[in-house]
Amino acid sequence: MLKTLALCAFVLGSLSLPVSAATQAVDVPLHGNGKFIETPRGRIYYETEGAGPAVVLVAGGPGSSHASFHPWFSRLKANHQVIYFDNIGRGRSDRARDGAYSVASDVADIEALRSALGLDTISLIGHSYGGIPALAYAIAHPEHVHRLVLSSAMVDAQSFQMNIDSANQLASTQFPEIWTKLMVLRQRGIKSGATEYENLYGQAEGDLYWSDPANAAKLWSSGDRRDGLNFAVYESILGDDPEWTVGGSLKGYTQLAAAAHLRVPVLITSGRFDRVATPAVAARTAAALPSDSTRLVVFEHSGHRPWIEEADAWFKLVSEFLE
Repeated sequence: MLKTLALCAFVLGSLSLPVSAATQAVDVPLHGNGKFIETPRGRIYYETEGAGPAVVLVAGGPGSSHASFHPWFSRLKANHQVIYFDNIGRGRSDRARDGAYSVASDVADIEALRSALGLDTISLIGHSYGGIPALAYAIAHPEHVHRLVLSSAMVDAQSFQMNIDSANQLASTQFPEIWTKLMVLRQRGIKSGATEYENLYGQAEGDLYWSDPANAAKLWSSGDRRDGLNFAVYESILGDDPEWTVGGSLKGYTQLAAAAHLRVPVLITSGRFDRVATPAVAARTAAALPSDSTRLVVFEHSGHRPWIEEADAWFKLVSEFLE
């Protein structure tokens, strides 16, 4: 997930800043009118709609709010209680007092939310970075998880590094003149988290997120800066060189050995033209999980968000899996 792209409103999980008039034309009265639960680390903001078995949506980034899930996931509300929430440090939730963020703290947020809402079992849909804490929660609390959906998701440090390498490969091969300048910056000791690097890299991001770039206009924007990416979370989890190597609290993080024994049914979805969480990332995850309870589906006309680019097919598949 490129921090540079976040400035262009194409960060994983979305900046939720204005992208086009079309995205803001959709009325989402639910958004911004939710509630809070109290936790030792601060208040967690959440919204709910629908009735039935609970489905918790875990946003990407790291550092993004839940806003980009609107209005698409309302499709699940006929048969499920859909729960949108912001992890600590994101969206409308409080910031961590110590400024530290990690997969473990994100997992703790999910458990605090489940407990506070009095839910015995939940299903989880983890998108992009959100796949990492979603899988970690299922490993730590399998008794509370009914189904797990990993949507265009990373699951550990290595898969996130695959994301970074894929984006850099695109930049170096498609924009060699810009890549040469970026390498000059690195020779000067300037890391990818620096503004000078970000501004230059932003010219070489290509199209990482969409099969059809016109579909970017379908990504909903609240127009509220509170829903934007929190760079403090992004850099706490990924480190100060986030477009080059995984650092921060995610450095060295692995969980696939434990995931090999997971008994929770898992659905993995990927977009054929996703240059971020590539189909190779999804295949690696599927190979590490139990084959008898894991299914991988690649959407042939999608990028990072099949739930937008092939919405009917994606939600049909997910609804059937959850039910």
